[in-house]
Amino acid sequence: MYGGPTGGGTTDHDLGRPRAEPVFSRRAGAETVPARHLSSIPVPPGPARSRSVSRPPGSPRPLRRDAERNRERVLAAARELFVEQGLDVGVDEIAKRAGVGMGTLYRRFPNKDALIEAILGTVVDHLRSIAEDVLATEPPTVALRSFFIRSITTEVCQWAFLSSRLWSGRTNELLFADVVPLIGEMFTRAQQTGAVRSDVVLSDLIVLVRSMRVVLDLTDGFAPEVWRRHLDLLLDGLRPCSGNAVLDVGPMPFDALEISAAARPLV
Repeated sequence: MYGGPTGGGTTDHDLGRPRAEPVFSRRAGAETVPARHLSSIPVPPGPARSRSVSRPPGSPRPLRRDAERNRERVLAAARELFVEQGLDVGVDEIAKRAGVGMGTLYRRFPNKDALIEAILGTVVDHLRSIAEDVLATEPPTVALRSFFIRSITTEVCQWAFLSSRLWSGRTNELLFADVVPLIGEMFTRAQQTGAVRSDVVLSDLIVLVRSMRVVLDLTDGFAPEVWRRHLDLLLDGLRPCSGNAVLDVGPMPFDALEISAAARPLV
């Protein structure tokens, strides 16, 4: 039900000409996530230091302790500056704040996209954990709503679920591999209990929920909590009712949805 071709890789930015997609701060007309929500994303740990003297042939060399510290400092500086200035911040400024040279930064992260993906990868991990907990603890009739509420309000990943940047490039692959199947399980259980109409499919749900991005852009500056009203209106529209319209146009194929999300430009 959830399979399909995996989306392509991410686009490398020309670091001499930064191209902004301020995922981490609000800017009018752009795909954004409010700065205050992602500032606490934990820096993902680097590879563990090996305790053995010898390594199997061809295995990656573990980072030295100082190299590991540099990696963490670069990630922390990038996260802070993305929150403050958006994704158009220059890598030279990131290196300066981290207290490392440009050569050190490039050895750890060949381009700015690699920095962004390392940070957003932690968001995917949190979304997966939320989904697993919801499946284990919530009744099928309320699981979908609970997941979306928690994925939007949890500080580490607030609104990131709706950011096009999270659904592009390599993080798109992680979402479709680790999170979307769990959403699909919630959806199937809800449909089996009669909480979701039978003529709706998972790709309908993903498209509708991602349209909440527009709701945020229109309302957050004036009525920050009104998105909850629109999420309930959206989910109520999926419930079976004698007045439901006949859906005379087929849904977007799930495989096409995955490919379309991966192929979106990062600007």
